[in-house]
Amino acid sequence: MHVPPRGEEPTPPDTERDRLIEAIYRIALDPQSYDDFMDRWGGYVSRRLLSHKGAAPPPEPANAPELDPHFAIATQLLDQTMPPPVPPDAPGDGLDANSDSDNCAAPRFLIDSVGRIVWYNTASERLLGLRRGATLDDLPLEPGPLAALRRMAARMGASAEGRPPLALVMPLAQSGEVLHMQAGVIPDGAENEVIVVAPLAARWPAAMAALLRDDFGLTRSETEICEWIANGHSAAQIAGARDSALATVRTQIKRIMAKMRTTAQPELVRLLHLLMRLAETHRYADGIATAPETARRYLRVNGRAMPVNLHGPEDGAPVIFLHGMLDGTDITQEAHRLLDTLKLRLVCPVRPFFGAAEGDPGPPEGALARMASDIAQLMRQMGLGRAVLMGHMAGALYAFAAAAETPERFAGVVNVAGGVPILGPGQFASMAPRQRLVAYTARYSPAVLPFVLRAGVRQLRSGGERRFLLSLYQDAPADLPVALRPEVQAILRGGYRFSVAQGHRAFEIDSHHVVQDWTEIVERVALPVQLVHGTEDPVVSIASVRAFADGRANCELIEAPETGQLVFYKTPGLALRAARELLDGVE
Repeated sequence: MHVPPRGEEPTPPDTERDRLIEAIYRIALDPQSYDDFMDRWGGYVSRRLLSHKGAAPPPEPANAPELDPHFAIATQLLDQTMPPPVPPDAPGDGLDANSDSDNCAAPRFLIDSVGRIVWYNTASERLLGLRRGATLDDLPLEPGPLAALRRMAARMGASAEGRPPLALVMPLAQSGEVLHMQAGVIPDGAENEVIVVAPLAARWPAAMAALLRDDFGLTRSETEICEWIANGHSAAQIAGARDSALATVRTQIKRIMAKMRTTAQPELVRLLHLLMRLAETHRYADGIATAPETARRYLRVNGRAMPVNLHGPEDGAPVIFLHGMLDGTDITQEAHRLLDTLKLRLVCPVRPFFGAAEGDPGPPEGALARMASDIAQLMRQMGLGRAVLMGHMAGALYAFAAAAETPERFAGVVNVAGGVPILGPGQFASMAPRQRLVAYTARYSPAVLPFVLRAGVRQLRSGGERRFLLSLYQDAPADLPVALRPEVQAILRGGYRFSVAQGHRAFEIDSHHVVQDWTEIVERVALPVQLVHGTEDPVVSIASVRAFADGRANCELIEAPETGQLVFYKTPGLALRAARELLDGVE
């Protein structure tokens, strides 16, 4: 039953509908009114569902024909006022070691051997005017650099020796600014090589964190700001990327300069670059713990661009990690340490429409099978042997699909806080309020789902990440303390940016699948399955997971007491040790 927002009396249906219409339009003007809209929409959906008798509501009982014109107009307003993404929207190209949040507003694009631009991000479209079918001739380059880029493309497939990266200067006619870019070939084999063009940026060695901490007394936050400064970002740009006040960042820069005994920012930049060279030359391996670096590769899989993030030792046994709707592929320091101990390598493909992954143009109904094919091709290209599939949250469904399509490639499945097939509306009832409302919308009013998701994307892109986080976990006492840990909060907020980098399409596809009965896929999986689940999970109840595991001889449930949906961030060892056991069983 819907509870009116705090301080309001229950209202008659017509008045509540009018207030919902008002909330629909207000979102286009005020993205932080999303919570109020969701409260109103929740009341409307609840009334419509309760008006239907019987064990299960008929298909789409919450459709809203009287609201359709309002949703249509408000959707146009949302699209017109949608802020640009604050992604990680950069492919993991290996040209720099910066975090995904770096250069979020800078162009990045890929060029094939005949000079076609086969992928570009939103900044390339906005600043360089790139469109579908663009070629090298569409780039704002002088004749000399353009000829050098053509030669680089023509030589793809040859030996990697003699193919140094290019430094490119791209003047922007509209603003008069100049972009400094770098171009280099991604060596993934002759058939798959492409040139990636990305911002010219300094490599930030992993050892810098320890060096700045131990020799200059810098905090973790100050070290992160130093990385931004070393790559040429202004205080205003750093404040925007970190969702901080400009005055706060300026104060932090002054504190950094005082600790490092510099009197001007150019002097600080020079010192940082000298220290970066020192950190690269001397690895600081003796007695100093350096921050783990995320390796990245960039593949063309089934004709689409797919970044792949890698965690753990290079010689570790492969675990294919399939992210969910909101979590991304970043992991905690504890998980990094366990990967080294257990000799595991997390291979994390970015699914279509997430982060910088190219979208899948096929119909949503076939997305599971196409992702299974992507995983098989990824494993062939990377030369991976038998692996474990690890599905995190909504990624669990994709793990089952891959195991069903190509079981010979895998030793088993480990699903962490994963979903289970939806057999009836009772499974929605146990969800936390926000997740339940999105699930109801996806299942019973799918025509409205794009608007709900667009509005959520706009809130996130307009600085509402923390509000969004609190709305998900404020009713989840086992999860909220974990979500508010600085390390986990940074991972979750980065995951939100990762998820909405290309808008709402990724959510829409996943939402379509996770609220269905996908038992047929599960029945095709004979591999051993380990289900790691918190007993206090607010989205997928432990009771529904127990019922799912019962009677399935190949499923084992590993329960995490007093733990919620964020079990992988709280106790990553449960899932990683389960993966290690499955791999040991086939070695």
